[in-house]
Amino acid sequence: MKIATIAVVMLATTGLAACGGGRAVQDRTAPIRALLSADALMLVSFDTNDDLAVSREEAEAGLAREWTRADANSDGTLQPIEFTNWSNLVLGGSQIGPYRLDFDRNVDNSITREEFDAELRARFTQYDADENGSLSRTEFVRLVGQARPPTARREMPQREMPGGRNPG
Repeated sequence: MKIATIAVVMLATTGLAACGGGRAVQDRTAPIRALLSADALMLVSFDTNDDLAVSREEAEAGLAREWTRADANSDGTLQPIEFTNWSNLVLGGSQIGPYRLDFDRNVDNSITREEFDAELRARFTQYDADENGSLSRTEFVRLVGQARPPTARREMPQREMPGGRNPG
C-alpha cells in the first residue's frame, strides 16, 4: 500500500473519529482530536504481511528499504539534499519532522546508516507503548487536546447612561 493511500485513509479515519463518525455526541471530556505524525505513516508502511501491526522484524526490513531509498548516490551517508529529497517523498516534507538534526546528532552535516537506524529504532520504541516489540494501529495515534466543558455564560454588567437610563 502506498504511503499516500495510507495517509488518506488515516486522515479520513481521524476526521471521522473527531466528528463522532455519525454516532451520538460523546462525553464532552472525551478526546476530540487525534494526530498521526509523518514518522508514524512511514512506520505503518512497514507492515508487509497485512496483519495491521508492525513487528520489529518488519521495522528492520523497512529501515533497510528506506536507507536504500534515501541514500540516492549509494555513498553510505546522507547529505542534506538527500535527506530533504527523502523526507519530501516519504514523510511529506522536510518541514514536518522528524527533522534532519533528529538524525544527525553529532551535527556533522552528514547522516550515517547508524544514525539513521538509531533514530528510527528509537521512534519505534517510543511508539511501542505496551513494549511487546510490535506496533498496533492504536499505538500510532496521539491524542491532541480534549473538548472543553461548557462554561457558564457571564452576564455583562449593565452600565447606566447619563440621565439614569439603561442601554438596550
